[in-house]
Amino acid sequence: MKSFNAARSACVPFTFVLAALPAALAQAQGPGVLEEVIVTGVPSGGATKLEASVSVSSVGSEELIDLAPRSAAELFRALPGIRAESSGGGGNANLTVRGIPLATGGSKYMQIHEDGLPVLEYGDINFGNTDNWLRADWTISRIESIRGGSASTFASNSPGGIINMISKTGKEEGGSIGVSMGLDYDEFRTDFEYGGELTDSIHYHVGGFFRDGEGVRDTGYNGENGGQLKANITKEFDDGFLRLYAKHLDDRVATYLPSPVLVEGGGSYGSVPGYDASSESLQSQQTNNFTTFDQFGNPVSRALADGIESKVTAFGFEFEKDLNDQLTLRNKFRQSDISGGFIAPFTDGFAGGTASIADKGAELCNTASVGGVGLDCSGGVTALIDGQPADGNQLAYTNLLFDTKIHDLGLFVNDLSFSWENTNGLAISGGVYYSKQAIQTSWNSWQTRMQTLDGSDSRNITYIANGAGIDADGNAVDVMLADNGALTQSFLAWNWDLEYTTFAPYINVGFDVGERMRFDVSARHDEVEARGQRLDGCCGGNTPIDLNGNGSVGQFAVDGGMITRLDSDALLENPGATSAGFIAGGVRVLNSSNAATTNVDYDADNTSFSVGGTFLLTDTSSVFARYSDGGRAVADRLTQVPGSLRPDGSLSSTTDGFDNVQQLEIGYKHVGSNWSAFATFFNTITEETQAELTSGLTFVREYEANGIELEGDIDITEGFTLRGNVTWTDAEITDDATNPAIVGNTPRRQADLIYTLIPEYRNARLATGLVLQGSTDYYVQDNNDLEQEGYILVNAFLNFDVTPDLTAYLNVNNLTDEFVITESEEGSAAVGSFIRARPLNGRSANIGITYRF
Repeated sequence: MKSFNAARSACVPFTFVLAALPAALAQAQGPGVLEEVIVTGVPSGGATKLEASVSVSSVGSEELIDLAPRSAAELFRALPGIRAESSGGGGNANLTVRGIPLATGGSKYMQIHEDGLPVLEYGDINFGNTDNWLRADWTISRIESIRGGSASTFASNSPGGIINMISKTGKEEGGSIGVSMGLDYDEFRTDFEYGGELTDSIHYHVGGFFRDGEGVRDTGYNGENGGQLKANITKEFDDGFLRLYAKHLDDRVATYLPSPVLVEGGGSYGSVPGYDASSESLQSQQTNNFTTFDQFGNPVSRALADGIESKVTAFGFEFEKDLNDQLTLRNKFRQSDISGGFIAPFTDGFAGGTASIADKGAELCNTASVGGVGLDCSGGVTALIDGQPADGNQLAYTNLLFDTKIHDLGLFVNDLSFSWENTNGLAISGGVYYSKQAIQTSWNSWQTRMQTLDGSDSRNITYIANGAGIDADGNAVDVMLADNGALTQSFLAWNWDLEYTTFAPYINVGFDVGERMRFDVSARHDEVEARGQRLDGCCGGNTPIDLNGNGSVGQFAVDGGMITRLDSDALLENPGATSAGFIAGGVRVLNSSNAATTNVDYDADNTSFSVGGTFLLTDTSSVFARYSDGGRAVADRLTQVPGSLRPDGSLSSTTDGFDNVQQLEIGYKHVGSNWSAFATFFNTITEETQAELTSGLTFVREYEANGIELEGDIDITEGFTLRGNVTWTDAEITDDATNPAIVGNTPRRQADLIYTLIPEYRNARLATGLVLQGSTDYYVQDNNDLEQEGYILVNAFLNFDVTPDLTAYLNVNNLTDEFVITESEEGSAAVGSFIRARPLNGRSANIGITYRF
């Protein structure tokens, strides 16, 4: 029987080579699994899958085109236990793991790393989701994921787990180039990568991609444009190595926010008349360009085509040196300059919500007022599109335009570590982690706009209240309710200037008990220094402005409860006027004297620990158990939770600045000659302090989840394999400080069962199969009323080697064109009504070729 010492001495690096976009579930097969070294979320130096007392998976080259991801989140969705909501397009995805809640956006409890360091320290920064700043391309060697376990102590702010995207280094000479294009959508993409040796001790790798096109959904313009370049060079020594690396990302992609969806009943949803949210978008060429104002009232030109704008320039190094036969020193460093923006339409419920053009016009007039006095709407409302009378029966919607500039999300990070091991099975590793995360963003004066609900043909609507005004001479005049779509210039404006510094020493001690058993215990102490200030204002303007350029600001006068003067442009230009019942006219100008100010000036700390052990049953099977308690600093979202910060910026008694996750895991691992199986039982208790922008809700909660995670693969016959994973979860809201009525309910968007199954056939030249990704039904909100029924997404792939070096491939995602929503703003709705929801992409097909050399 193989002992732990023997197993460790046999460990060698195991490198997968991607030939195209990384895709799908990854579970290596056969005896090689014993030797594969996992480096993510485990002690320095790595550990084999069989001996690691955690649940780990990796994505490799042979699963290349199987999943055919249209975004990084679609790739992550196939990893065991990972719940990835990829309905936001090329970014803005929501990620979580094993029943840990998705109370709002991003990946709060699970960090995403590149080459062992986090892309961002916090994965749920407002409009700065981690997947916005990374791309999956051919430079990736493999992707490792660890769920729970030692992630709590080997990385900060990742008690749920870690996904690590590991780059190729050119150790093996070779490269590839390729092109791909959408068959039923507009996108063209070129990928390349090459690596090799410069000398016997120096090797390098360089690669990247460029793409251009409209994207998977119709927008009416090029919603995807840009690319990425990555490079690294490694100098190997007899006792270590030094690696330098750099990355430049300049890319923009369309993102899709909740839009109108029809409730069909029985957990089923579909398109509304004239608009299919799974294949169309709220964006259009006609509404693309406009002028707005920044948070300080300065005019700026904006375009919806900017979408999620991602600009990253990063450089760093990795150093490893054996100081003697037992002691190894390592250091990883990276400096990332991160900036960009986020702009996309959001369907809101005020100003009539989604309704006919005529009904919205009546609602706009009835809810408009000046000086607290409503308008006289007896003359009716005229609606115009491009200067011509609009069809009053056509559907229209209220667009609250999410418009954010990201000035600086830069991250400085360094991880210095060591590992020591003697011949008796005692191993000690530890280190010191340091990071500085900037959060400097501004929310421009979000406009509210009236637009037709017509996909890429959407147009701006002008609304005029006929004869509702009175000029200075007492004559009746028409009043502008919405000018070329613009209802109000400023819904809100916010300015964030925050910085979070993390200092975290950590240590792990592992030891063998006999030849078959190994235990480890680890701890990490995070100290966070939070500094900065947030200014915000809502709802509407606080400063008059001449929008139409006539030389004056629209005026009004009220005498004895009667409107005695109302200029045609007063509603839009004067902050004393009100539209939609609560939004002031004019423009919002932020400064320290007229804005709500939230100071941030506190220090917080948290100690995480993890203890676990593995017992080798045979040379090919083991059992493990682990208990962990990890923390996650709440960061910028804490400023949105009322009462959490005192006026001076210090923490109040309601929070310690961290949310904790406690996890118990018991697992079994087996690797046979033609099959492997991994099973893990887990119990998770999660604290949640969170704020949701779209609803204005805050959450101070606790959740508990029990579940079983299964993954495996089997060679059924020569050439035919089946691999996959299944996660069953029983989750519950166990406490809620603000809404006790939902205690005992199932957390929103949490299905009992999620799974990925991949049947595949391969021979010398052909690979074909299906990727079946499914879920049982789940509630879309915490009130547990409105449900999404269970579904199966069928993705098909076909790869054919035209020559030994040239491969042509075809893949189709969502082959049966299922309409599935991942989130909804509404928790209850009648059959036949409209809700605001985000569906997964409808059917899309892609074709490409890859040449390897």
